[in-house]
Amino acid sequence: MTGIELSLGMADYDRTGPLLHNELSPEGISLRYIVSPPSETFWRMLKFGEFDVSEMSMSSYLISLQNGRKWRAIPVFPFRSFFHTNIFVNSNSGIKSPEDLVGKKFGLPEYQVTAALWMRGALEHEFGVKPSQITWYVERQRNLSHGGETGFHAPEGVSINQIPPGQTLAELLEKGELDAIMPSPYPGMKSMLNKTDYLRFTEVDNIKPLFDEPEKEGQRYFRKNGFSHINHTVILREDILEKYPWAPLNLFKAFQDSKELAYSRSDHLLRSSLLFAYHYLRTEREIFGRDPYPYGFQVNRKAIETLIEYSSEQGLTNNKIEPEELFVKSTLLA
Repeated sequence: MTGIELSLGMADYDRTGPLLHNELSPEGISLRYIVSPPSETFWRMLKFGEFDVSEMSMSSYLISLQNGRKWRAIPVFPFRSFFHTNIFVNSNSGIKSPEDLVGKKFGLPEYQVTAALWMRGALEHEFGVKPSQITWYVERQRNLSHGGETGFHAPEGVSINQIPPGQTLAELLEKGELDAIMPSPYPGMKSMLNKTDYLRFTEVDNIKPLFDEPEKEGQRYFRKNGFSHINHTVILREDILEKYPWAPLNLFKAFQDSKELAYSRSDHLLRSSLLFAYHYLRTEREIFGRDPYPYGFQVNRKAIETLIEYSSEQGLTNNKIEPEELFVKSTLLA
């Protein structure tokens, strides 16, 4: 039995829970789990190469490959969303629609993160707002940022500013010093300061979502484009790939089995008397089908190609990456 250390963030606990609780395991592999907030997991892997197998930001993965890292991913995507629907604005800023973001001050945890990459791509391709038309502000200090570990610098024509140490995006939005923010959807290390209290937003009169009905905008985007925004993947360090070439496919199958086991429990909820869970799950399936979080290369190819295009278009990577290059060959047909 091969022992492998796997680091997972906490963004996809529902679908990875059966793995974490040892209800199932990859064939031939004994996993030891290190669970931490996603932003911490990524930073530790980018800085130290700390884990055998790790959840990883798709944007940071693309950049790290072009910087010479020899990691490879399996087509498992633990977290997805529609990130342009996660924008909050100060109601005194005059922002009523995405087009009104032109000329405004916009806060992000940091510029290179995948959620921000997708958000900027959606703003440009769905609403005609280019990154260069917005003034950007970032929260994480460089020594604790993913960009600090990948050598990120502001793309040509884009203005990126650091907010003062100790202040947060939410505080600056509430005070009107920022016009809009896209907060991190999950917590990070305390020193990263990127946990936003969404419940606090409900108590602040001058903070509101950019989209009055974010769910409807997510549905519109999905029906038009055919995919949701892939945020994370799972990577293997090169020495693990060399030593255990059979491990990637077995890991992929285990993640797939974990997700299916989690779905079987959702089926129970769907049939139960939990009114809100029933309507939520039924609506989700009407929009996305049986599997809202598909794994595998072919079914996600369009989303992957779009992400690569956006990364190049926004100056984070060049245009040389082919989608197949991102994943271990044995998993491409899975």
